[in-house]
Amino acid sequence: MIVDASPVGLGALLTQEGKVISYGSRALNDVETRYSQTEREALAVVWGCEHFHLYLFGQDFKVISDHKPLEAIFNNPHSKPPARIERWRLKLQPYHFRLQYRPGKTNAADYMSRHPPKSTQINSLSDIAEEYVNYVTENAVPKTLTLAEISYETQKDPILQRVIEAIISEKKIPESKVLDKTIETFRRRQNELTLHRDGNHSVLLIENRLVIPRPLQQTVIKLAHEGHQGIVRTKQLLREKVWFVNIDKQVEEFCKGCIPCQASVPGQKYTPLKMSPLPNRPWSEVSMDFCGPFPSGYYLMVVIDDYSRYPVVESLSKLTAKAVIPKLDNVFALFGIPDVVKTDNGPPFNGSLFKEFAKHLGFQHRKITPLWPQANGEAERFMKTIGKAIRAADAEHRSWKQELYSFLRNYRATPHATTSATPAELLLGRKLKTRIPEIIPSFKNTEISRKDKKEKEKMKRYADIKRGALDHKLQPGDKVLVKQQKQDKLSTPYSPEPYEVIKQEGSMITAKNDNKEVTRNASFFKKIKENERSSEVPDDSSDELITAQPEPRRSTRERRPPAHLKDYVCA
Repeated sequence: MIVDASPVGLGALLTQEGKVISYGSRALNDVETRYSQTEREALAVVWGCEHFHLYLFGQDFKVISDHKPLEAIFNNPHSKPPARIERWRLKLQPYHFRLQYRPGKTNAADYMSRHPPKSTQINSLSDIAEEYVNYVTENAVPKTLTLAEISYETQKDPILQRVIEAIISEKKIPESKVLDKTIETFRRRQNELTLHRDGNHSVLLIENRLVIPRPLQQTVIKLAHEGHQGIVRTKQLLREKVWFVNIDKQVEEFCKGCIPCQASVPGQKYTPLKMSPLPNRPWSEVSMDFCGPFPSGYYLMVVIDDYSRYPVVESLSKLTAKAVIPKLDNVFALFGIPDVVKTDNGPPFNGSLFKEFAKHLGFQHRKITPLWPQANGEAERFMKTIGKAIRAADAEHRSWKQELYSFLRNYRATPHATTSATPAELLLGRKLKTRIPEIIPSFKNTEISRKDKKEKEKMKRYADIKRGALDHKLQPGDKVLVKQQKQDKLSTPYSPEPYEVIKQEGSMITAKNDNKEVTRNASFFKKIKENERSSEVPDDSSDELITAQPEPRRSTRERRPPAHLKDYVCA
């Protein structure tokens, strides 16, 4: 929008992409002519926004002015303009614009501001709205019909004139090949017809009801349908007062075409269900939805596999893309990335962040029809089931989070009504063990077991050779020293306090002294002789010590691992 102000008037130009959409200008009143130039230029901005309100409200737009000080006034919310301009700036808060300065020689609104219309009367937005409402009211609401209007249209109607002539001459109504059906209707009811004269006006009656000419029939139906009664009651009201050919058919067509009536009556028509085909494999297509919020403020994010019906549930504190994506990424890290992720049109899925996430992982994001949750039926149905479980947990005054795990454990182990198989079997290939006792058949893959045993023996031989491992000879009752962590430069490798072995299970040794009991691997202990009571730590080189230390270091050639174990050498 381009605006300008002169000592005599205001001008505004509404443009889009360099093309003029609308012009506007007005003259200044006596008070406004005494404003300063800055105030007049600011007034041009205010008047232009209000004048083009229907175009500008709710949109981001640019206001161009040739008055440089207005940039600092309207673009800086912390500026302190004069009181009058400050009031105008508050008035413009509903509009989203930025003011830009351009020199006066390029201002196309300059001519309009210097040649305004003579009238200074301004129609406010409320006045324009009232005028529009009055126009619609006057033209949309049918006027009450008078006998004069009916008489005038009766005189112009050729069919009714023929009927009237037959009534006056007391003859039978003549037949007509062109208007056969309408004439035939009047012929059948000729004995009920009467001609009513009221001064210069003459109208036709059938029994005690007015016969309405064709041009006025729709007007009469509109009058009878005021208040938007139904078809039956509209017919009943018309039959009390008037009559015309095909009255029932015309009333039905008019009422069925009444848009306010159609908008006010609820429609319960549903399209046939379209069932989704079963995916080709597990975790190929998944559905997502949210349950909550709960009183604690948490939501539940549910991801369910459309093939196996295996549900995965994560808790969230808020429904944003930044909160949903890490949780979903964690689920995909456990079960893999699906081909299709089906969701509703909620806020987390509408931004560019989720779109980039889908592109990064390489899955197709499919959004269902808005406001039609049946399109995401698998997830929506599970919402009812999980909601019931949580409400039941709350009714028992239990932690719903803890009860949720119990529910998921049993749900995943229960055969689904559609597939007749448990979700865990279809997705994981095995049954889940629950708290209910059962006999689980043994399962052993001979090939995998053989390969596992072979590879583990290779690793063991290599590790034992490299570390010079020896079997320990510790027995209950042996006196030992326990390895301790290094605290400072004076710390010894072993604690100087002797311990006595009280329990031995394989390489796990439990030793005890007067102060405490420790359980460690056998490599943490050094055996001492039973008659060794000195508080000093024995020297490692003493011949009297029996330790679990390795044999003397072999030569490099002897310690080199066999050729078939080279692949297990750690970096």
